[in-house]
Amino acid sequence: MSSKEEHESSVLFHRVSHPLNEHSKLTEEQLNKYETWKTQPAMAQIKLEFIDFDHEVRLSIEHLNENDKKIAAETNNSETNDSTEPKKKKFKGQNRKHLEINAKSSTANENNHHLCFFVVRGGLDKCPYKSSCKHSHDLSNYLTQRPADFDKNCYMFDVYGQCFYGILCRFGQSHIDPITGHNKIVARLNQTYVESLNKYPPLLKHFLRRKKYDYKLSDHLTKIANKLITKVNVAKRNNPTAADENQDDKEKEDRSLVDIYYSALPVNKNAKNNQPDETEILPPDVDAIDDDQQASQVSRPIPFRTLGTITDVDMIRLKPREKVRIDFNRRLYLAPLTTVGNLPFRRICKEYGCEITCGEMAMTTSLLQGQMSEFALLRRHPSETIFGVQLCGSFVDTMTRTVQLLEENFDYDFIDLNCACPIDLVYKKGAGCALTRRTIDFERICRSVSCLSTRPITIKLRTGIMTGENNAHEIVSLAKSWKSDYDDNHVVDLFTLHGRSKEMRYSKSADWNYVDECAKLSNPIPFYGVGDIYAFEDYYKRLDETSVSGCMIARGALIKPWLFTEIKEQRTWDISAGERFDMLKRYTNYGLEHWGSDQSGVEKTRRFLLEWFSFLYRYIPVGLLERLPHRLNERPPYFFGRNDLETLMSSKLCSDWVKLTELLLGKVSSGFHFLPKHKANAYG
Repeated sequence: MSSKEEHESSVLFHRVSHPLNEHSKLTEEQLNKYETWKTQPAMAQIKLEFIDFDHEVRLSIEHLNENDKKIAAETNNSETNDSTEPKKKKFKGQNRKHLEINAKSSTANENNHHLCFFVVRGGLDKCPYKSSCKHSHDLSNYLTQRPADFDKNCYMFDVYGQCFYGILCRFGQSHIDPITGHNKIVARLNQTYVESLNKYPPLLKHFLRRKKYDYKLSDHLTKIANKLITKVNVAKRNNPTAADENQDDKEKEDRSLVDIYYSALPVNKNAKNNQPDETEILPPDVDAIDDDQQASQVSRPIPFRTLGTITDVDMIRLKPREKVRIDFNRRLYLAPLTTVGNLPFRRICKEYGCEITCGEMAMTTSLLQGQMSEFALLRRHPSETIFGVQLCGSFVDTMTRTVQLLEENFDYDFIDLNCACPIDLVYKKGAGCALTRRTIDFERICRSVSCLSTRPITIKLRTGIMTGENNAHEIVSLAKSWKSDYDDNHVVDLFTLHGRSKEMRYSKSADWNYVDECAKLSNPIPFYGVGDIYAFEDYYKRLDETSVSGCMIARGALIKPWLFTEIKEQRTWDISAGERFDMLKRYTNYGLEHWGSDQSGVEKTRRFLLEWFSFLYRYIPVGLLERLPHRLNERPPYFFGRNDLETLMSSKLCSDWVKLTELLLGKVSSGFHFLPKHKANAYG
């Protein structure tokens, strides 16, 4: 933040433009309106002195979608459009072409001038492509055209002593030599930098995109699972009495499912000779690789990375009864949140006391295709002590292949199978909540994944597809009956149930009576409930009045991430606007560290911050409320805060959110537009 922007935010914090209402100066009409609001059940009760009776609705044309722009233009213009004029292409569905509209900066690539990133990081001699490189190596030319910095202080340089984006950094005044472009490094600080985990290895990308990865292990398991579960279920459906005759066959197949897993596992040959494993894989020279020869020489493209003393795990694979178990009892669990549940946001929640985090939903087909955007969802920060990966898929072969891929190459603590996603695009493919209607495929997936994984398996569910047609209790009872052949451990280690159906989305309150019913059925498997946890009173009420092992927190954490602190300390925190703005500063710094401090990284950080603002604006400061606790679906009347910054942070206008990002990330480029991606930010 520049000194000018810092001064502007300070002025907002101390300035109070709107005086408090005085009861004696209000008209009878205003007082009657206030009394009416107090009797409405879905209306948040704001103190009289903070209500904005004179609020005027302002329409910000530049932040509307195409349909709303057309309606606004027709309202303001009495002349009708010429019928011969070609109609503009309309946006169909929620967020169609979202990436082209939201926070797309036309200068993102222009400002970088396609400068080679190898040259930026290490110098002219570090580029492996040399003269054949498609990007520019001319640093002097870039220096003459380099845009002005947003700020003179770079977070990465100030904290870690080195900015990895060098001359491309938009905050590089403190670490870039203006003449030579040399990137300064402070060695004594450089030791404190800790990289995030689960980066996408270049060699793995090479094998996935050329379909050379060895999936023999998962394919063996898929065949056995298909044969076993089809045989047993068909027998039960056709002749229930004859199903017992197949029990011996089932036990043999169960053992075959596990035996094939162990026999197919490659043994760490280096460990036998007390030699260390490979610790680093350099990116291959793509032009020099013979795919067939390379694939034949590598049985598993990415070997285990082991340092130090060789453990038993290096020699012998864990059996199901030896799997690492996680104590899920009464842990503070942040729900996996698409788009907004990114790594910087999870770091913020960890600082406020969150204990379990889970990455955003990753599609199995996209992971198997090697898409970099999907692998970015697997990134993990070292502060995330218990971290899960959420997978969404519709078939056993893609799910088991993905689990094998993750098991061999990435660091995580558990796998969450998404059977709750309500999005039509996912549902129509048979994934998400549609998987609960395909019980045979669901069983195949759960059994195969549990056999293949050395980490716990959790399942996220909804109450059902249609309202009034709940089926989660059937899924819980079915999954509870699946046990390992070697011991009594269950296939599933945790259930989480969102107390709403696909049809309901967020239009009604979560059904915690049904959540309690399912929690009793799942015993002794841990069971978490999800829905409408917005205050510490809500959290402890659900723990005391139901049989759940804990509560997963979703939208409540998006609107007020300090909810985890409130729950731990059992108090309501009247957080000030300044403290909330400091939280946004930390998020911005974490975003620049994660996505980069170059132009592209700044725009990504801005876009995700704006997506978060579409939830943050719903927070009503505690000092303005007449009644506590505030409910998640209660809509407030128009109000103003205790200072201008608090008022601005409560604004519903996208243009005001953009102003707040400009205080943190500098001015937006011309032609900048933003539309919120999620409609879950609306009031239920």
